[in-house]
Amino acid sequence: MIYNIFIIATATIFVVTIFFILNLMSVTRSRKSWVLIGIAMLFLIALQMIELYGQYFQTENSFIQAIYYVLDFFGAVLISIGVLQIGNLLRRVKDAEDERKVSERRFQILFDNSGDEIFLADFDGRLLEVNKEAIRKLGYTREELMQKNFKDIKTEKYIPNVEKNIAVIVKNGQHVYETEHLTRDGDVIFLEMSSRVIDYLGGKAILSIARDITERKELERKIAAAIIETEERERKRFAADLHDGLAPLLSTIKLYTDLLKKGNFNKISPAETLQAVDELIDKAIVSAREISNNIMPSILQDFGLPAAAKDFCNYINNTNSAKIQLDTSQYSLTGTRIEETVLFQAIKELVNNSLKHSQASNIEIFLESHENQVNLFYKDDGVGFDVDEKLRQPTGLGLNNIINKVKTINGLCLIKSKPGEGMNVLITLTVK
Repeated sequence: MIYNIFIIATATIFVVTIFFILNLMSVTRSRKSWVLIGIAMLFLIALQMIELYGQYFQTENSFIQAIYYVLDFFGAVLISIGVLQIGNLLRRVKDAEDERKVSERRFQILFDNSGDEIFLADFDGRLLEVNKEAIRKLGYTREELMQKNFKDIKTEKYIPNVEKNIAVIVKNGQHVYETEHLTRDGDVIFLEMSSRVIDYLGGKAILSIARDITERKELERKIAAAIIETEERERKRFAADLHDGLAPLLSTIKLYTDLLKKGNFNKISPAETLQAVDELIDKAIVSAREISNNIMPSILQDFGLPAAAKDFCNYINNTNSAKIQLDTSQYSLTGTRIEETVLFQAIKELVNNSLKHSQASNIEIFLESHENQVNLFYKDDGVGFDVDEKLRQPTGLGLNNIINKVKTINGLCLIKSKPGEGMNVLITLTVK
């Protein structure tokens, strides 16, 4: 009697186990394994029923015994297969977990050792995580930053942009923008932020990588200042040309025309007055043409950079100030471009520098183009100079102007020189 109770209890446990298996099948990845084990449980229940039948009727039936052994065998096979498959699944889960840990470790290393500031924030701008560089740059502890919102570390100018930028990030999934952070000591850091939405702890968060562009901003400021200074110098030169050249001629013409109006011909006849006015008008026209040519050479506009450079070099060669060898045979671009204007101004500025400061006797200029790439090579045999020192001095304004103008069109200017070794300049840029 007690034996029968144990048989029934075992069968009941198997039935309950089947219900557990049915629940597991809704959440597990290995449904097939649990189906096999569930079927094996049914076989085991059948075995318990057969055994209970034999105990109750006290009979031995060879057919029932055969079924018993077959069910026992297949039940064991199904359980073994199910256990093996679950074991393989658990092994894959372990491998995935190990890979996840390695990936997290790699991310943590990159996160903490990045040269850029990295921030993790929610959609309200509250900081969730920061890296060591952000802590170092801002001057706060990690615990202090975890209590802050992005608005708390922005300059007053950029606080209103926080919500706007978050809205763009959430809408587009990513956003690149410029901003300013205020350190604990009150210093301003200019940054370029690259933000994107990522999955984080079952939800969404904003990962932002902030690159310090303070030096770039300072360079842009210097370039803008140099451009303004150059324009101011050009305006002064233009005013001087008008004042010293064209204005006296026009004033003299005015004097002669006043004589004609008054009829005062005691010292000069009307014919002589008209002849003088005619000569002065011719000189005024030449002066106006020279002023116009200094502002924008007509030959550059009409015939391009090679012709303008050749005309300028011929003019210098005719003065016997220096011997210039110009080679433009490898230059094939046509059409007027802002890049050609900058290159022509650079050639004039370099030649002027060689004649005025370097005491050069020979100058070589080579101009070439490859598709949309332009290279200008310049060399003189002057006294040379220390490049870094020269660029820091006020007398280095001409070279600085060349460098800054080339940078404004995304070009590169390299200057190489040493005392006693002349000067070599390479200007390379891409034309549009």
